[in-house]
Amino acid sequence: MERQQLTANLRQKTGKGVARQLRAKGAIPAVLYGQGQEAMPLSVNTRDFTKAVSSASGINVIVDLQIEGKDRIPVMVKDYQAHVIDRKFLHVDFLKIDLTKKVSVEVPIQLVGKAPGVKEGGILEHITRTIKVNCLPTAIPNALEADVSGLNIGDNIHVHDLKLPEGVELVPGSDETVAAVVAPVEEVATTPETEVVQPEVLTEKKPAEGEAEKKAEKKEEKKK
Repeated sequence: MERQQLTANLRQKTGKGVARQLRAKGAIPAVLYGQGQEAMPLSVNTRDFTKAVSSASGINVIVDLQIEGKDRIPVMVKDYQAHVIDRKFLHVDFLKIDLTKKVSVEVPIQLVGKAPGVKEGGILEHITRTIKVNCLPTAIPNALEADVSGLNIGDNIHVHDLKLPEGVELVPGSDETVAAVVAPVEEVATTPETEVVQPEVLTEKKPAEGEAEKKAEKKEEKKK
């Protein structure tokens, strides 16, 4: 597990206005806590932090944080906020860690191999892309691999099928479907609807009520 070095400065003031000023100067507002550490407001250089989490370990990288006037502290990124559009970091929460105690982290899942079902016309779906594991900070894998080379149409891989590195454990209760090969959906051809013309039914026209009475009277007169 690689480690990155990062320098942080103490923040004497907090608030939205201060945070905006820091970002304008190329810094990210941050806070440090954990392991009995009281929340400590900090700021880190935006470019240096982005470089640190752009390594192979990603956001799970161990950072040796150097705070002015203090010894280096091993930390990890517990949480962060990023801009919705440009994805620039807006705020970072650092968690002070003990390298001898396990942590729970989200690890990405990568699909490897070629599924035979795809050659048969199936579609490979990557359903679960990250999974939470427990392990020592120094044993966090960059990613877990899911081998799809045995998947035919209708087959799938679950979390319990993944091969875990030594010292890495799944969080209890995790058994999501990681990937599956599904049959393509066939489009049903539709024919244009034709208007059905109902035949006209001809009926004998009934005489009006007054006309019927007159005809009845004439018949009576003839009989007389």
